[in-house]
Amino acid sequence: MRNPMLRRAIGRYGLTLMLIFGAAVSPVWADEEAAPEAKKSDDKSKGVVSVELGKEVYIKRCLGCHGAEGAGDGPAALRFKPVPRDFTKGLFKYKSTPHGSVPTDEDLIKVVVQGLPGTGMPAWKSILKDNQIRSVVQYIKTFAPQFKDAAPKPITIGPEVKSSPESIEKGKALFKELACFMCHGEEGRGNGPLAPTLKDNLGRHVQPRNLTKGWIFRGGGARENIYMRINTGLMGTPMPSFADKLDNEKSWHIANYVNSLSQYPGVPNWNVAVMAKPIEGDVADDPDDPRWNDLERHSFPLVGQVTIDPRMFTPTVDMVTVKAMYNEKDLSLLVIWDDPTKSVATPAAGETVPEIFDDAVAIQFPTKMLPGTQKPYFIMGDVNHSVYVARWNGRTNSVDEFNANGTEVRVGLRITPQEETNWQFKGKGKYHQGQYKAVFKRPLVTEDKETDLQIQPGVFYPIAFTAWDGSNGERDAMRSLSAWYSLYLEVPASNDRFIYPTLFLLVVVGVEWWIARSYRNGNGNGKQK
Repeated sequence: MRNPMLRRAIGRYGLTLMLIFGAAVSPVWADEEAAPEAKKSDDKSKGVVSVELGKEVYIKRCLGCHGAEGAGDGPAALRFKPVPRDFTKGLFKYKSTPHGSVPTDEDLIKVVVQGLPGTGMPAWKSILKDNQIRSVVQYIKTFAPQFKDAAPKPITIGPEVKSSPESIEKGKALFKELACFMCHGEEGRGNGPLAPTLKDNLGRHVQPRNLTKGWIFRGGGARENIYMRINTGLMGTPMPSFADKLDNEKSWHIANYVNSLSQYPGVPNWNVAVMAKPIEGDVADDPDDPRWNDLERHSFPLVGQVTIDPRMFTPTVDMVTVKAMYNEKDLSLLVIWDDPTKSVATPAAGETVPEIFDDAVAIQFPTKMLPGTQKPYFIMGDVNHSVYVARWNGRTNSVDEFNANGTEVRVGLRITPQEETNWQFKGKGKYHQGQYKAVFKRPLVTEDKETDLQIQPGVFYPIAFTAWDGSNGERDAMRSLSAWYSLYLEVPASNDRFIYPTLFLLVVVGVEWWIARSYRNGNGNGKQK
């Protein structure tokens, strides 16, 4: 080495330079050595589809409901209605292939991706990658021998018949001609005369679909989805295929009619408040009062009460719709909900006929308004904050009232019935074609200010709803319920909106007249010529 200064630097700092160089290049060497392992893990996330990967996904995500062998007997199975699919039978409901054949891979993928509304089957599209979904479908197919060597082909959907009043009327006629109403009911709410007797292939009761709730059609609520169900049927259930009875045009007519029955064109726009309209004259006290027809509807979802014993995991009533009006003295609420059976309390008859309880619905308020946004616990209040409940009973067609302070271990709900002489709500209801309507009417201001909520316009009051289907064994804590929402009495428009603009106009006209007169008499300076 000819440069003596460089030789001295290397001699003095050589070890340090070697350590620095080693530290700098070691991550590169490490990355190069780790690259094969990284590539191996990338195979799972970049498109590889295999039964082995599907089994991993199934054990982690599906076994809890569908069971280790795919028989629909997982540890959580009995908490759902309907129970999870038994894959070993090879009977799949929501598919595009003819009745009696297995579904295509795309049919199964659609169910995994989108889930099944109104059941315990969630949509997995935001959790699983595409290759994981396709892999779990391949694994699910191993449970049923029907898939071996199967090559299922979708049915053909013919030229579309647009929905129109004429097509809907033809579909309605076919609905009666084919006796669809015997299961689905005259107005499509799943309350037909055969509904209580229907069973699936395993002998379990199966409830016909409520056709007025298109957003929970498990195969999709679009008209083409309904067309598909009409022609493929639902395997394992009493719903047959009508492919041998209907041509393309008639299939579209029925699809258009069924689609027209839905209460909402899509998913309901769930509300956060009941807006009560001010009216002149007496408020309605009858569910058939025609004035209800012109009022805005407000819909709220209900779920099973699963927090306290006894729990209800599979309730019947999943929503209520509410309308409201008031005058200077009274408030009236109309509560509407679907129930396929009109239940009246009946004792059990042996092991085969269970006990039936009364159908009912209730509205709940806090006994007193709390500061800010505070509210009592939504399940019948709590020990420090009571609630005020008005409950309509379908058998007696009347309303009773009680206060509640939540629950107590080994005691249940802390309920204090009010004396009948103190009841403020009056109620009247009716049941028609699978639907209840009940009116709750009470004074805005009551004498019992300790246990009754006092109501006035312009204030948001917490309100919650609960319902019981007696034929489903629902009573007491076993029920469906909502969270807290709000009741708001709209403030009537004031006549001041007419008075003040008129006064302002008169003042403006007066000022302009005075200015004009001044200019005429004094040439603009207020002096006479």
